[in-house]
Amino acid sequence: MVCKMKTRFNFSKTCLLAIVVLCGSQSVWAHGKVGKRLFLEPLTAADANVKNELDLPRFEFLSQPGGWAQTLSYSFEKELYPGRISFVLGQDHVRQPGAGGMNLSGWDNLDAGMKWEAYKNAAHEFAFSPALFVTLPTGNSRITTRQTVWQPMLLFAKGMGDLHRGWLRPLALQGDVGYARSSSGPRTRQAIYDLVLEYSLPYLNQWVRHANAGYRTDDTLRTGWRPGAILGDLLPFVEINSTQAIEHTPGGKTTFVRPGVAYMGSYFQISAAWERVVSGPPGIIGRSGGVILGDLFLDDIVPALRWTPWGQSPE
Repeated sequence: MVCKMKTRFNFSKTCLLAIVVLCGSQSVWAHGKVGKRLFLEPLTAADANVKNELDLPRFEFLSQPGGWAQTLSYSFEKELYPGRISFVLGQDHVRQPGAGGMNLSGWDNLDAGMKWEAYKNAAHEFAFSPALFVTLPTGNSRITTRQTVWQPMLLFAKGMGDLHRGWLRPLALQGDVGYARSSSGPRTRQAIYDLVLEYSLPYLNQWVRHANAGYRTDDTLRTGWRPGAILGDLLPFVEINSTQAIEHTPGGKTTFVRPGVAYMGSYFQISAAWERVVSGPPGIIGRSGGVILGDLFLDDIVPALRWTPWGQSPE
């Protein structure tokens, strides 16, 4: 997912989700996998894992003093070198309350970036990736400030499968830290940091409880649509997303807490979370809303997309 800049208070994205994808017996090819661990796709944080995926849709809504702010987003990631380098592209369509009770809507600035999965340790379920994102001044001036923003980041993912206590092994952490600085438009600087704490029931069932009946050992996902199969593929999580304005940039510190749950199937992930602003400017702090994310595993849906311009993709 493109790590979104929060240079203005564009927190919000809409409600409603309708996504219909059929699940089959094909295995997840590369989505966020490190050793035995399948990491989920975060709501806002940047994922350290390089892969082929499409986040569509991402809906978020947040209460505002004048009504509801809503955003519909997409994010596309394509591997350029297998398991090492990927290109990311994404954008938001924003609808927010304006003066006189009128709603304003339009496209936000376009985001693009590159990720390099510099280090991966399967035994310790750890991945580390530097990344560089850039925001381009393409947005509708009615709903955003047009500016070019450069954002270097460090991304990480760590599973706890190397711990001794079995009930702790399904835990995992994902997160990032970054610095955003504009090079055109208003001069702004921000520190960005995100953290996701997740608990994998598929990991618990296969690698801790060894409840292998009905599971595929190649990707830890349970097959079928039985209630037990669906519950066995859930990953409860809490995501914390924060930005800190620095060097005379207006806005101060804004922090979101987003507890939720993700379902991970063979071809897609669906996540839903409640959100609350726990720190922010007057009028925003204490506001709440929700996020729904659909993440499509392109490698499994369209195997031809495993092709990369450099390196050799596994069959």
